[in-house]
Amino acid sequence: MGPAGIREVVDYLRVLQGKGTEAPTAGDPLRGRTVFFGKAACSSCHAVGAQGGFLSTDLSTYARGLTPAEIRKAITDPAPSTGRAKTAVATTRAGERLSGIVRNEDNFSVQMQSADGGFHFLLKSELEKLEYQPLSPMPTGYGQRLTRQELDDLVGYLQSINAEPASDPGEEE
Repeated sequence: MGPAGIREVVDYLRVLQGKGTEAPTAGDPLRGRTVFFGKAACSSCHAVGAQGGFLSTDLSTYARGLTPAEIRKAITDPAPSTGRAKTAVATTRAGERLSGIVRNEDNFSVQMQSADGGFHFLLKSELEKLEYQPLSPMPTGYGQRLTRQELDDLVGYLQSINAEPASDPGEEE
């Protein structure tokens, strides 16, 4: 396995335990929060706790077990879609076009969620075509749109929301 493989397994086990690895904070979390909800518009798709969008994953615990470099890479160079989050454009026989995230699909229907949060149950027999989008729903270009400091601050914010909650005084360890 080697040292790097062992470290990855340990990091993964810590994530399962609810504990991340100790990593220095990349930037200012307060400024990063402003970037998350402002210029970067991460919150249009992602939520943190109860704030933000719902089209993509909740990032409340995203940074757990990740280094600042890994978080930065995920933002500036998102991995191609793994098939978990598929986007599609559906065109009905009546000519209506709907685009969004495929939430569920079977042989007869597809359920999509559009950017406005609406859910659409579509029978495949009523569709003219269903086109899957080849690209990840994660926008690209953050390395150019955000300054290095803004990226550091955004990474710092994601790390800070991952901070392990304080123990409940009434809870036994």
